[in-house]
Amino acid sequence: MTGALIIFLFFLIALLSNREDKKESSSPRSSSIPEINETDIIYHGITEVITPGEVESILEKHYQYYVQLDQSLKEAFLKRIHHFMDAKTFIIKSSEGYREVPVLVSAAAIQLTFGLNDYLLPFYKYIRIYPQEYVSDEDFFKVLAGNVQNNVITVAWNQFLKDNENLTDGSNVGLHEMSHALYFQKLVIESDEARDFCRSYNHLLSACKEAYQTEINGEKNLYSSYADTDLQEFWAESVEIFFEKPTELNNQYPSVYEAMKTLLCQDPSNKVYPVIHQKRSLSQRLSKFLGYTNT
Repeated sequence: MTGALIIFLFFLIALLSNREDKKESSSPRSSSIPEINETDIIYHGITEVITPGEVESILEKHYQYYVQLDQSLKEAFLKRIHHFMDAKTFIIKSSEGYREVPVLVSAAAIQLTFGLNDYLLPFYKYIRIYPQEYVSDEDFFKVLAGNVQNNVITVAWNQFLKDNENLTDGSNVGLHEMSHALYFQKLVIESDEARDFCRSYNHLLSACKEAYQTEINGEKNLYSSYADTDLQEFWAESVEIFFEKPTELNNQYPSVYEAMKTLLCQDPSNKVYPVIHQKRSLSQRLSKFLGYTNT
């Protein structure tokens, strides 16, 4: 009995000591089907079970980024979110699910990529939502609020809701995980095709390296200690701060802010019309003409 108690306490301490590892990313290794349990709720394209009017209503009630948009941008946002949801399989790790779940998680992806021509993140076919923090698939002693692994984007719904209620603290697990997915989609999977994005990202990375060193040296503390883990996490948290603390980021690290504006083609200080229209290349214009783009 005493031995079992010691093992239990060791397990509990290990779990608690790793709860700070809230978000995690790993390089995509393969395209695979995640494990699905009988109690999971599965949506193969949520627009099969939810109407456009319901999607719009959910966004108007629960997604402030959308609420503040110019009407023309709202229409574009709705078009994109429908295309995005139709391209994904949503796995809700609970016997109870709400239609708001896949809509709002998808909204984070659309917000992040709203200034870009390509936004579907096609490698990531699955979006998995746990009701609360969950144990990592790779490390049983690590508890996560979100991660990107293989072709699956995972978030904890309770953390997503908490972050969505406070949009000025620089913490947003939805944007964080979608940022990891965008990085891998563009710089790893599509590196040959997404050359403009890669160039802009490398420019941002140079600015981030300077800010990263400043934060590590303790000269400033705009970022959390978790962002100091590595530059990949620093990139994801930079996105969170870019959208939630644009003024602070611009004041403390103007080079990061300007590089992020160029990369994402957005200026979040303009809540009504954040999109900065980018010039399309000849191949992009031709693809749009032929109907090949996902705008």
